Amino acid sequence: MSPKNKLLWLFSGTSDGNQIAKNLIAKNCFLKVFVATPYGKNVAVQTLPLEIIHTGRLTVDDIFEIGRIDTPEKVIDATHPFAMEISKNLMEFCRIREVPYIRYERPEESIEGNNVYFVENIRQAADKAKKIGRQILLTLGSKNIDPFLCKEFLERIYIRMLPDPQLIQDLLSKGVSPDRIIAIQGPFSITLNKALMVDRSIDCLITKSSGKEGGIKDKVTAAQELDISVIVIKRPEMNYPVLFSDQNKMTNNILKDQG
Repeated sequence: MSPKNKLLWLFSGTSDGNQIAKNLIAKNCFLKVFVATPYGKNVAVQTLPLEIIHTGRLTVDDIFEIGRIDTPEKVIDATHPFAMEISKNLMEFCRIREVPYIRYERPEESIEGNNVYFVENIRQAADKAKKIGRQILLTLGSKNIDPFLCKEFLERIYIRMLPDPQLIQDLLSKGVSPDRIIAIQGPFSITLNKALMVDRSIDCLITKSSGKEGGIKDKVTAAQELDISVIVIKRPEMNYPVLFSDQNKMTNNILKDQG
């Protein structure tokens, strides 16, 4: 096996992760790309070969079992900035198996202005929204939003999420009304964000600090132009052993070590 054919694991499920995979393949790197959901697979296959994509949520035991059969030379973690569990599991695998771990995390966008409130987590966001929001637009996806899935909020929230049938069904099973689900694939322009907010009489936007790829700048700008309050959930702090926020620098580092 030539140096550039050493197996790399790349955990993706994000647009930037798929772009990194595409760039590495163009440099003749040998990849296995992991995505968590069928929807993530459908997006990935638009730019990546189907045969390199592994679909499904993995426990730490799953990761070790796959690694026992097909040991990677390196693990590249390009998952979402808020996907803490998988990042922790990958770092644990790499520590025990002595495999280099490389984290790519998209840069944060600077958000400021009046009526912008920063909170540490989803529960703090719900506590703040109780006080300032009557009609609330959640742009957090559909996972880990349980503090909002209660009687107090079910008639006050609109959930904007990916059009993934499994995730939609999960919300419906938790009592969310279909008219409160906005299933649509981004990106969203300022104009489209504003039109949605006006149509649904939104007075409070809740978002994560998910970077340019997460569309945070455009949705916050839209809210501010409409004098809508914004609650931003700050990124969790993680101690990554190796961290890049520039795709080209990370790719060059990987290629240098690949030989």
